[in-house]
Amino acid sequence: MTDPADLAHDVLLKIAAFVKSLPADQLADLASGEAKLTLVPRGGRAAASAAGPAASARTRPLSRPVAEIETMLAEIGTRAAAVQYLNDERLTVPQLRELAKVLGVALPSKSTKEAVTTKIVDSVVGRRLDSSAIDRMVAR
Repeated sequence: MTDPADLAHDVLLKIAAFVKSLPADQLADLASGEAKLTLVPRGGRAAASAAGPAASARTRPLSRPVAEIETMLAEIGTRAAAVQYLNDERLTVPQLRELAKVLGVALPSKSTKEAVTTKIVDSVVGRRLDSSAIDRMVAR
């Protein structure tokens, strides 16, 4: 049987590697207590917090107003640039879902961050680019 001290050491090394990979804003949230690390069993969900589901459903406000994000997306010329813009904003999945809701983008209930970002970009930027391409083809 493995010594608990050895197990604790292995766990702390894994946690340190994970925390080291976090962006500065998430590290600041952990340090200030606004965020916490949670143990989730493999293939399972985290236990509900004592504060209840309403506390876990709260999201931080968007880094910019929705209108500003929408304007930026309208000015971006490629899908890749739009994806990069949203990634640079470092929005969480709940924030991206809120943005999609305000922009009128329908999402499946269990979408990954990448899938939500792609849906937003396709709906806001992709349709405009597709329409422009069709207009250019018709004009020929």
